[in-house]
Amino acid sequence: MTTNNMERSKIVEASDTIEAIEECYRMGWSDGLPVVPPVDYKVREMLEMAGLTGEEEIISLEMRNRVLTSENVAANAVMAGCLPEYFPVLATTLKTLEEEKNFVHMASASTSSPAILMVLNGPIRDQIGANYKDGLLGPGNRANAVLGRAIRLCFMNGFDARPGTLDRGTLGNPSKYTLCFAENEEDSPWEPMHVARGFKKEDSTVTVAVAYNPITVNNSYGHTGESILMSIADTLKSASMAFRFPSQWVLVIGPEHAITLNEDGWTRKGIQDYMMEHAVRPQSELIRLGIAQGPEREGDDKIIRRCAQNAEDILVLMGGGTGGRNSAIIDTTRFKIRTTKIENPRS
Repeated sequence: MTTNNMERSKIVEASDTIEAIEECYRMGWSDGLPVVPPVDYKVREMLEMAGLTGEEEIISLEMRNRVLTSENVAANAVMAGCLPEYFPVLATTLKTLEEEKNFVHMASASTSSPAILMVLNGPIRDQIGANYKDGLLGPGNRANAVLGRAIRLCFMNGFDARPGTLDRGTLGNPSKYTLCFAENEEDSPWEPMHVARGFKKEDSTVTVAVAYNPITVNNSYGHTGESILMSIADTLKSASMAFRFPSQWVLVIGPEHAITLNEDGWTRKGIQDYMMEHAVRPQSELIRLGIAQGPEREGDDKIIRRCAQNAEDILVLMGGGTGGRNSAIIDTTRFKIRTTKIENPRS
């Protein structure tokens, strides 16, 4: 059974499968849930799917003096429950995170407990069976569940990002178990998010960010596009009491909300511009809330803090099931949201 000691993989003997799972617990390799024992042949299958040898450096964290190799990542992927065809997604996500080292450390250690967001676009969604319809932000789908989980296991076992050690999260965050889903491109009234971000429709991509828990916007009785946007903006400007303004955001528009918005002529750009205008708070209010440093000065009520630096920092996508008029917002901090093409040499 192979695992991810950072200097060299370690072999642990176990008499049977149940005992192997318990041994994983004893070794501290779990996130609290049972893991799949990372037997050598399963790790090799992961690496072969991505055309890797096991020696490649995938991501490093200099402040912890730690490096994750492709073998380390593959072992954690097995433990999380990934199938080999998921591995290119996982490797691409970690390589993308490598481009934002400070925020990777934040996602490992911050007291505010952010998670890693992964949004899938393109053919990869159906190739691995990712969920983009009913309950896409919840349990019940293997790909969504285990891809996000694999990221967290890499952080815990690779960087020692465990509660009370490197992870200093005050309250923790359930999204740290997993925050991975796909966009419903086929039913969306707007072009796919990755196309809007410069990729081809036939490209498979993963959009990566450091993020907090999705917040549901339950607008059941607003039957105009503007009433829906007003409720989203109201929720957005209250997220974390605007502590991170300006930030970046992902808006997950539910199908029934999307139909109404489309019927009323709201484009993705129009939605973004509406948020920039209405999801705002004056500096004076933030000082009174204790979010901005005081004391309050004359004119602070005229200083407006907007939710984002630019409209393009608000990503809009469609997903979820029918039967309810719900959408969600996801606060992605000041992390630069990145979308990366998933290269799969075996496809």
